[in-house]
Amino acid sequence: MRIFIGLDIPEDIKESIHQYLHHLQKTPKGWESPHDYHQTLLFIGSVKEDEAQEIKTRLQSVHFEPFELELTGVEFFSRRVMYLSLAPSKELLALKDRIENLFPEWLRPDRKAFIPHVTVKRWQRYEYDELKSGLNQRPFKRYKFKVNKIELFESKKDDNNHKYHVILSVAA
Repeated sequence: MRIFIGLDIPEDIKESIHQYLHHLQKTPKGWESPHDYHQTLLFIGSVKEDEAQEIKTRLQSVHFEPFELELTGVEFFSRRVMYLSLAPSKELLALKDRIENLFPEWLRPDRKAFIPHVTVKRWQRYEYDELKSGLNQRPFKRYKFKVNKIELFESKKDDNNHKYHVILSVAA
């Protein structure tokens, strides 16, 4: 199974973001399903069932104070990925550090700097100008939400074309 640790986004915010972006969706190609919106804290990858069980056990030892995150706008990585940006959060960085310290064997030596984000679309470069122009036509409403749990997700496409599924939630 392919798994990762992350934060789910509240359903009402997922739906609001989907409605905000809907006018840009000329085709379903490359768009993430709102069901799949999340913030990754640690990508683990493919593991065996016994490893997944060990990860679940260790993850349940994580304790943190609930905190608030804020989605602040829509941005782009290299003109190929559109994402929702998050306001800087010391609490988010501390939680990510705690997760990484708990699971050092899954840290990648070539990992990139952590840029908190929620991916909403992957596309071909030729779509960038049209997407950017469409976003400029409507202001983005900022969304705040409470983080009071972390999740272990499994990456597995289902019949509804959803890719990410929570298999364990750990409350703060």
